[in-house]
Amino acid sequence: METKDFTLHRDGVDGDFDVTMYGTAGQPVIAFPEGDSSCTSWEEGGMVDALAGLIDAGRMRLFCVDSADGASWYAGCAPTDYRLASLDGYFDLIENELCQLVRDEAPASGAPIVVGAGIGALNATVAMLRRPSLYGGLLALSGTYDAAWVVGDAMSDGWHAFSPVDLARGLGDNPLLAEALSGLQLAFVCGTGASEEGGETQRTLQGELTSAGVGATFEYWGTDVDHSWGWWQEEARQLLPCLLEENGLHRRYAASIVGDARAAAESAGADLAGAGARLEQARERLAQVRDALAAAEERIKAERQSVAEHARESERLAAVAHDAWAEKDRIAALLEDAIRKGNEAQVKADAAATELSSAQWIAGEAEAAVAGAKSERAAAEEEVARAAEAVEAARAREAEAKARLQAVLDEALAAEPEEAPAAEKPVAARKAAAEKPAAAKGPAAARKSAASKKPAATGKAAATKKAATGTRRPPRSRKASGSDGSAR
Repeated sequence: METKDFTLHRDGVDGDFDVTMYGTAGQPVIAFPEGDSSCTSWEEGGMVDALAGLIDAGRMRLFCVDSADGASWYAGCAPTDYRLASLDGYFDLIENELCQLVRDEAPASGAPIVVGAGIGALNATVAMLRRPSLYGGLLALSGTYDAAWVVGDAMSDGWHAFSPVDLARGLGDNPLLAEALSGLQLAFVCGTGASEEGGETQRTLQGELTSAGVGATFEYWGTDVDHSWGWWQEEARQLLPCLLEENGLHRRYAASIVGDARAAAESAGADLAGAGARLEQARERLAQVRDALAAAEERIKAERQSVAEHARESERLAAVAHDAWAEKDRIAALLEDAIRKGNEAQVKADAAATELSSAQWIAGEAEAAVAGAKSERAAAEEEVARAAEAVEAARAREAEAKARLQAVLDEALAAEPEEAPAAEKPVAARKAAAEKPAAAKGPAAARKSAASKKPAATGKAAATKKAATGTRRPPRSRKASGSDGSAR
């Protein structure tokens, strides 16, 4: 396949635009790229290969041109005036420089057909609706034909000049433009899959063109047809040959009508044959149903008798059930009264249990007190026994001491000579007696002499000494009191 490259420029248009031509003969076809891409878009998307048969056969030559989408449709951050000016300059370049290039390269080959897919379909449709006299036909694949769907919130009055729906709506005011469009083959195709979001705008455009009296072909392929190059290749293979032939779309439409009629006829024949077979089956079934009906009538008589018997039994059982429910209500009342009494008894039992617990606690304290009293009584009894033993021991010591004292006194009296009265003794004799060593005296006399030499104690000391030297009294026994207050 022979190719040739060109570069276009026009004053007022930002930048240069490349064009690639495929083929050397046949009717020219101008292809707008998809989605802000270059003139290589169709080749990269496989469209050139899909149309290679037509190109190599000399039936068409393809002119692929760069887009200005990046400065217009997709320049969302740019001012609206700049975007609209870029779009207007782009179509001015298409209508002048590109169309002149096509005429120069393909003289006497007819006006070019404009084609596009996706955003390219939008541009191709705008080009056709602006200057239909420059072109020989239109093939738009999966386009979006309402500018508001593309620019969104940036939509303004200026965009209506590049919105196919709005351009078609204004055809009623321009009958010459509508007439020029009516003489051309216009084809719009899209799938009905979820990704074909522009399908709604295609239906709107169809209504506007129909209202304006402009004939066009609108095809809606199946739900499996999506927004992709693969399906665009197939759609172009089927529809471009029709556009290259005079009344080709009409023949396609007629063929589709004939095909639909033939398919309908074949379907009707198949339905007729199937209906005949179903009729025979229905007749056989009817005979079977009649036999079954007769048997059913006999059975229904027996069933009616059975129903009557069951009705009587049902009435009897209903009466039994009524009595049973009444008995159930009576028992329920008794049960409710028993539950109430049981609850009351439980409350009293709980109170008694509480009192029992308190009494047990008090009894425990009393038992502990009794045990303590018993322990104290045993200790007291033991102390009394010890005190009694001490008293007996003291009495024995006292008797022994008295006996020794008496023995000492007796011994002392026996040892002393009979003396004259003290007044008659000479002074020297009394002095000698006084100076006689204490060792010559008995133990009692020695203690008595020592006691006589000590100074007399006075005050509290004297009382203490007296108490210390006095007769020791036996310890007084304590009386243990029992829990009842009696002496033990």
